[in-house]
Amino acid sequence: MPEDARSSYAAGLAFFRDRSFDQAILKFREALTRHPAPPDTHHYLGRSFLEKGLTDAAIGEFCEAIRENPLDGDSRYWLAVILLGKNQVQDALPLLYESVQLEPGLFPRFSARILAGLEKTCPFSQVEEFFKRCLELIHAKETAGSAGEDLSLSCASIHGALGQIYLRKGLLNGAMLQYREAIKSSPKDPSFHEELADIYFIANLNEEAVAEYQSSLSHCPEDAGVHKKLGDALVKTRQFIDAFNEYREAVRIEPQNEYYTRVYTQFRTLFIDRNEEAKPASPASNHTPSHGILPQVQNDTFHKILQGGESEFVEYKSSALWSKTLSKGDIASSDSKDLHKFGRDTSKVIIAKTIAGFLNTDGGNLVIGIRENKEGQPDEIAGIEHEYPKLKDPCPDGYRRMIVDEIIRKYLPPEIFHHMTKYIRIQFPKVGDKTLCWLEIGKAGEGVFLTVQDEEIFFIRIDAETRQIADKALVDYCRRQFG
Repeated sequence: MPEDARSSYAAGLAFFRDRSFDQAILKFREALTRHPAPPDTHHYLGRSFLEKGLTDAAIGEFCEAIRENPLDGDSRYWLAVILLGKNQVQDALPLLYESVQLEPGLFPRFSARILAGLEKTCPFSQVEEFFKRCLELIHAKETAGSAGEDLSLSCASIHGALGQIYLRKGLLNGAMLQYREAIKSSPKDPSFHEELADIYFIANLNEEAVAEYQSSLSHCPEDAGVHKKLGDALVKTRQFIDAFNEYREAVRIEPQNEYYTRVYTQFRTLFIDRNEEAKPASPASNHTPSHGILPQVQNDTFHKILQGGESEFVEYKSSALWSKTLSKGDIASSDSKDLHKFGRDTSKVIIAKTIAGFLNTDGGNLVIGIRENKEGQPDEIAGIEHEYPKLKDPCPDGYRRMIVDEIIRKYLPPEIFHHMTKYIRIQFPKVGDKTLCWLEIGKAGEGVFLTVQDEEIFFIRIDAETRQIADKALVDYCRRQFG
């Protein structure tokens, strides 16, 4: 190989690694004018074009790389990812299967991109079938004697992807199984332990959640988010001292995180005063607490929320589905503007507004199943059992899926849905013989707009109310809150 071709390629590679893609493109093209050019020149020229957003040029270079080297699995992965982004699934799938057979060890690098591309255009069954087929191809490699750490990581990433799609579908048992398999293949990856712990937490398998969060931290001890989650799980198992320590650790690692600081501060107050008379759940509460009226529940933090009443940080709703079965006559005769505008979806839109208001302010707690009584009368624990007949799956898990799929996924931005465990935790505490739905909602990092009937709406919490703001007030608020 001529020395000038080799030096041009080496210079291009150095520019590429420094993310100086214009210079890299010049050098790779220069190398291609001198024959023979190094084998990976077309590949890295395609990567450089892709970094510049020149996808059509990148496609040409990856195709040329594959033509020159039919065993190039890496270029096939990149080409397939581009085609998925263009919704050309039928062209991408054969390339992906070939890539897995040629270079299965590279799959983890592309797993997230592949999953996002497939989920954008393909039904659940097709996405599931793709990852199962990839798993079969890698197992065939292992059977043929190609086992190694790279193949184990690839198997783990595929199980993790299957776990994600099952979780989003509400198939908790299937998701648990996949993450357990991922951990078997890659036991030192903290993310798989965390994901499995999140599912255990949702399913109220609290001891198992604690164990998996602890396993995640054993491999990545400086993850503040997992310390916070472990604290939450420890609260549910009534290990309050350990929970307090985990919240404190989260704040130590990320002292600038207002949400972690608030949780730690509130829990510290609750923990120190746990044997005293119950106090309002937030300092901003302007609602007279009904001390001694509500029955004790297992979670002390939740008991404080019930005792404190509605506030800037606490909202009660009696139902999430009260409008679902209204007749056209009921809607027409109502004085409610919301009912005339949103019809049978009104109750779900109202829940979405409240969630968005908390996300856009400082977080808070939404409790469904409590009927707030005015004029100083005690609030009534109605529970959510009366709504079960309106669900496809009449149980708490069915109620959770309704909240996630028919409210959060439908009205809130995809960022909130796809990272729901980061922003929203759903629990079903018991008060006497009644089940409540408790949504613990964190503060979002940027403004969250509801999309309702093709209209984007912005809500915040002011005192104990959720209010819409727009125009200059919205701009000023977002600059102060998220700027």
